Amino acid sequence: MTMNDQQTTLVADQIALRNLMDKYCDAVNRGDAESWISTWAEDASWNLLGTVVTGSEQILGLWQQMMAGFEFVVMMPSSGQFQIEGDTATGHWYLQEFSRNLEGVGNTLLSRYTDRYIKQDGQWLFSHRDYVFIYNGPADLSGSYLPLDQ
Repeated sequence: MTMNDQQTTLVADQIALRNLMDKYCDAVNRGDAESWISTWAEDASWNLLGTVVTGSEQILGLWQQMMAGFEFVVMMPSSGQFQIEGDTATGHWYLQEFSRNLEGVGNTLLSRYTDRYIKQDGQWLFSHRDYVFIYNGPADLSGSYLPLDQ
């Protein structure tokens, strides 16, 4: 593979990883469970604020349980970084999230996903995600900020 081919592959993989996150967020925003779970590898794991589940069936179940408490959720990725090595990669995303629960209470989140990815059959998927809050509170940002480790 020439240097030019390697660069083209790297750019294509970066775009594919960004598209994976776009698909994930779009599915959250629309409440589309089928599209959302299609972004995960079958044997993936998800650490959602300290609750760890493994396997796409358990991951989907946790997501559906969590989403059932909201009238709406809007998740917007703001930046992402990747380190790609062949058919695996690591990376992280920062997000802004806005939601309203079933009681009508609104909330603002600033959060971070730290990820591992795998390319299967030419498609990038999440193989592991760690999700943490940076900020969770009112839209005026008067709540507590939790700085992240480097």
